[in-house]
Order: sequence, then C-alpha cells, then structure tokens
Amino acid sequence: MGPLSLFLKQIMINTQKEEEFYSKDFSFSYSSLNRLLFSPSLFYKDYILKDREVKTDKYLVEGKLVHCLVFEPEHVNDKFNVVPGSAPSDNVRKIFKHLSTVTDSETLKDVDDTIILDTLKEFNLYQSLKLDDARIAKIKVDDYEPYWKFLLNTNVDVIDQDTLAKCTEYAEIIKSNKDVMSLFSKAATDFDLDPIQTYAEKPLSCNLIDRPFGLKGIIDFYKVDADEKLVTICDLKTTSKSISDFRETIDFYKYWLQAAIYCKLVYENLDESEKDYSIIYKFAVIDSYKQVYVFDVSSETLSIWTEGLRDVLTVAEYHYKERNYALPYEFLAEKVIL
Repeated sequence: MGPLSLFLKQIMINTQKEEEFYSKDFSFSYSSLNRLLFSPSLFYKDYILKDREVKTDKYLVEGKLVHCLVFEPEHVNDKFNVVPGSAPSDNVRKIFKHLSTVTDSETLKDVDDTIILDTLKEFNLYQSLKLDDARIAKIKVDDYEPYWKFLLNTNVDVIDQDTLAKCTEYAEIIKSNKDVMSLFSKAATDFDLDPIQTYAEKPLSCNLIDRPFGLKGIIDFYKVDADEKLVTICDLKTTSKSISDFRETIDFYKYWLQAAIYCKLVYENLDESEKDYSIIYKFAVIDSYKQVYVFDVSSETLSIWTEGLRDVLTVAEYHYKERNYALPYEFLAEKVIL
C-alpha cells in the first residue's frame, strides 16, 4: 500500500471516529475544555480520535494519591499499587505504559529489544546515545521489574514506597490543619434529619440549556447546610510552588475555569428546594514547603469566573457545531490582528 493509499485510509478512519463521536452525547470536563482552549487540534486527537496519551506524570499521580488519602483513605489499595523499590522516571513510565499495550511479555527483560528501540525513537527518548545497547540499558533495569509486573496486571496507578510516604505525610499535614478540617467536618446533631450533607469525590454531570453538550466533573468536596442555606465547595490543590504564588497558578492552569464548572455542576444537582442557597468556593492548598492555606473566593471573583465560563462554552460550541478544530477560535473567527 503506497503513501497516498495510507493517507486516504487514515482519513477514512478519522471520519468514522468523528461520526462515532458525534453520534453520542458528549459532556465537557475541565480537562477537556482546557485542552480545547490550549489546542483544538489536540482536543480532536485526544477526545474525538481517542488517540490520547495516558498521563503517568509523577505530580499527577501524587495529586490523585493525596486526594484519596484525605477524602477516601479506605480506597487507597483499590486505586493504587505500591511496588517495592523505586519507580521509573516520568519519561520511562511513558515508555513502559506504551510497551504494555504492544507486548504481553511477563518480565521486562523478555520484552523484544526492537520494540523498545522503536518506542524510544517514537517518543524521542535517549536518542542522543549512540549505541542501541546503551538505550536498551536505560529501560531494562532490574529495579524496574516490579513496576513492570504491577503495570501489566492492573489498571490502577503504580507508586513506590517513597511516593506513598511523601503523600501520606502531606495528607496528615492537611488533616491536622484546623482551618481545612473545619471545612470537611460537620457538627454532631441530635435530629434525625441532618441539616448538613457532605459529599467527597462526587461525580456530577448536567445538561446545558441551548448547548449541544453537557458538563461533567468529580467534585473534591462540598457540603450543603440547610440551616444556613449555604453550599460550600472546597477544591484541594497540591502545588510545586509556594502558596504565595497561587494567584498566578490559578491563571496559569485555569483553575478559575474548574471552579466555575464545579459551581455549575453542584448548583444543577441541588434539590429544587435548595436552588436559592448561596454558594461559596474555597481552595485548600498545600505547597512544596508543606505550607497549608485555605483561600476564600469572593462572590465578585466567582461571578467573573462564571462569566468566563460562559465565554469558554461559546468557544466550545463554535468548534463543536462547526466540527472545526484546525485552529483556536480567535484565529478561525479572524479576530487576530498584529
């Protein structure tokens, strides 16, 4: 089959995947909206063609582990496997994750060297090394055998003892902070009907009026206080920077967008009798220096973020309806002038 035939075949496959995507209801999450804003073409690749790279970055796994240890410690063993020794670096994790999809070798040493070399070339890793044996030696490390074993036999995240110890310490620091725990706890009551309902790691979804898609997300924590007619949403964040830089972090990672989505999801999932409750939003943050602080979000700021979400949804609707993911919205709308 020649290059042109391969190209036409790929177009046909992509068209089929696109039709399959549009044949089903779709709900945007914070991560998918963020990806669409960053690069519509990457969104198309990840969510429409379903050619998404599995994220194995250590900071992402650590963030998930801290959340689990704080909100649902009873599920740690269900969601994580702890390997003896040290886990590979982020780059090698990606190689392992890919290799696990193309080989069924039970041990790392039995993985075909050609497959490893092709994968390293595809990921452009260790290509500066002149000898193939040197590249292979970076992957076939005896200490990585336990990691490979766990990776093949489970769909959960694989962590090492050092990561578990570090994240356990972070979780204990968070849980020992009185400001944070005052958010997560609720006062005891003698009444049969508890006026305060709490939810942790709660998956929520909602439809959007006059939009061809919905929203979805997993809310870290929120509580509904019937006596105070108040809904408190708390987003737990770990950051590699200082808490002094968290304002900039909110802008850089668009955490404001996540906050607006979470508020919308919680509101739409309240009972009708609770729709008039006030909603407040807080970030509970622990930084790399083990400093913990609860950031309150003012109602004015939350209103601005809500307006920002509406603008983002308008951009998403344009891409979704037009099925055009070639360029960011402002370029497609011809609004960029130098």
